Amino acid sequence: MLDSDANRSDWVRIKVRDQAPGVPADMPDQLFEPFVRVGDSRGRACGGYGLGLAIAKRAIRLHGGQISANNDPDGNLIVDIFLSVDT
Repeated sequence: MLDSDANRSDWVRIKVRDQAPGVPADMPDQLFEPFVRVGDSRGRACGGYGLGLAIAKRAIRLHGGQISANNDPDGNLIVDIFLSVDT
């Protein structure tokens, strides 16, 4: 969950909604760990090594921001990024 400071007006929110099926309920926090991929359908033959969100998390945190992921009620993955406009 995001820190309470993320609700301040000096933050910008970027919300990304995936149109593909979401992730298992116990997995959103794990998505930001290196080499984590969801399901067998995302094998290397389809592309990806499970590094994109891990790199994004590190870059966003280095800029003082926050990132989180959750499924919406329709089952789609939502990624929220908060960045300070003061940085």
